[in-house]
Amino acid sequence: GEQGEARMSLKQPMGQKILTNVSVVRLKKGGTRFEIAAYPNMTTAWRKGDEKDLSEVLQIDRVYKDVEKGEFAKSKDLQKAFGKTDQEAICLEILAQGEVQLSERERGAAQESLLKEICTIVADKCINPQSKRPVTVGVVERALSELHFNPNITKPAK
Repeated sequence: GEQGEARMSLKQPMGQKILTNVSVVRLKKGGTRFEIAAYPNMTTAWRKGDEKDLSEVLQIDRVYKDVEKGEFAKSKDLQKAFGKTDQEAICLEILAQGEVQLSERERGAAQESLLKEICTIVADKCINPQSKRPVTVGVVERALSELHFNPNITKPAK
């Protein structure tokens, strides 16, 4: 009965972390994928030089093979790809060169703010031919949404 169920729930795999508020930074090196688990928005702060404390940026200063699955990278793979096994040094390298994997929510927010920026730029350059008046941002937003326009968040608004 109940005792058996309680015992079952204690058997959780080691090293498995369910990270919800996490930003994954990924770097492919030597044909292998390496990842680190950073706090959302902190990678950018680190790269701009606004944040200097690594413990404020990384959730865990270990290199992962797969953050989502909680799988750490093997030392031999790190040695092969980076020529070292120093976790912190490799984390710094991934932090500097890796690609930030955005969560759905972050991607949505980035896309929305980029779309607003694009609409503002377009509106500034357009004039309604009938009224000879500037086009509003709202008009541009509606037109782009009717076209199902999705901005590429890796490119600047212009």
